[in-house]
Amino acid sequence: MDKYRPSNGTEGEFFMEQFCYRCTKYEWDKGCDIQLRTMFFDVEDDEYPQEWQYDETGKPTCTDFECDGLSA
Repeated sequence: MDKYRPSNGTEGEFFMEQFCYRCTKYEWDKGCDIQLRTMFFDVEDDEYPQEWQYDETGKPTCTDFECDGLSA
């Protein structure tokens, strides 16, 4: 699968609302390691997270997402 990187801040915020902010692994005061690596590394770098990628339908997803069960 191809790695995903938001094209701008608005797209990134939408992605984070859909995944990061609803994930059990997200800490509001720290974020998460995956999210931080997307901001520090370029998509071509080995350190860029493999978890942010396009699924088989071409939509961006986080393969490490675990729904907190509190959000719809």
